[in-house]
Amino acid sequence: MTTKSYTVSYAEFVGALIALAAASVSPLAFTVAATGYMSMHTLGLVAIAPAVFIWLTIAVISRLSGWRNLVSATRLSIFAGVASVVAMEVVRMIGFRVFHGMPGSLPMLLGVLLTNHFMEGPNWWTDLVGWADHFWNGIGFVFIYFIVFGRQRWWVAIPYVLGIATIFMLSPVMNILGAGIFGQDFAPVKFPLTVYAAHLVYGIVFGYIGQRSASTPVNIFHHIAVLIRRFNGIAKVSS
Repeated sequence: MTTKSYTVSYAEFVGALIALAAASVSPLAFTVAATGYMSMHTLGLVAIAPAVFIWLTIAVISRLSGWRNLVSATRLSIFAGVASVVAMEVVRMIGFRVFHGMPGSLPMLLGVLLTNHFMEGPNWWTDLVGWADHFWNGIGFVFIYFIVFGRQRWWVAIPYVLGIATIFMLSPVMNILGAGIFGQDFAPVKFPLTVYAAHLVYGIVFGYIGQRSASTPVNIFHHIAVLIRRFNGIAKVSS
């Protein structure tokens, strides 16, 4: 159980920052690819895959080093991330299949882009890669939330995920989807409603898990304050 009586070491703090950066790579990669600066396939090889490897390496080091806060954040983000993405996909699939509020399957699109099979179309391998990246993104956003905010009331996750949804619908990714800003070129009402509803459910699920779990990590700002006080104490003793 992680409590505020536990204080991270400088090494764990640096590890958390590296893990945060690694978790941010995949969501940013899709936006970069949408600008045309670099293909998603290339980004998958030179950015996403190395970032996942780094994140997993930090997770292993955390376990071996006894970095309790980071171990808690990693474990909980995997569990809560997977659970919340499943819930989000239920809502998204209803919006896509029943109300035609989405132009297509985002994981399927990710798969053909990451494997460079856009012209050939999807198959089992591209779908596997696309869904794996989709779940990884979900885990990554949850990991970032737990590291930055720690234990909060469940509803604190709502503005966080609605912000993610808004940035998504304002990003160049909308050009790849052919939907336009906020889906105005596809389904002006159904598209944003589907995206917001799916992300809302996503946030409620991991927000509730984070509130109820006994292993929810302490937010990074608490540890920054403690480390600063520790550093100041060492400086005073040295002087």
